[in-house]
Amino acid sequence: MQTTAVLNNCSLVLIKPHIVKEGLAGQIIDMILEGGFEISAMEMFNLSKPVVEEFLSVYKGVLPEYLPLIEQMTSGPMIALEVRQENVVLALRDFCGPHDPEIAKHLRPNTIR
Repeated sequence: MQTTAVLNNCSLVLIKPHIVKEGLAGQIIDMILEGGFEISAMEMFNLSKPVVEEFLSVYKGVLPEYLPLIEQMTSGPMIALEVRQENVVLALRDFCGPHDPEIAKHLRPNTIR
């Protein structure tokens, strides 16, 4: 299968299943583009529990919501985006805001979360 992924100077954005189910993926994509990021590749897919557990293994024992996050990420289709911009990792972290959406609402209300 051919891809448009560039695989350099890029980062991964995952749009989780609950956002896809709620029909909000387009709004998230628009926000990313309006934030000055380039989307160089995109794919929708489902992940199995073993794949998600391996992907999130660094958070096991660190995030209290580790198990619910695994359940959430295996509950339906997700969208993966390859996102590009100058200093993409720092720019994306700033753009997305704190990991916890409730904290983000209070500390950084203008972020994507």
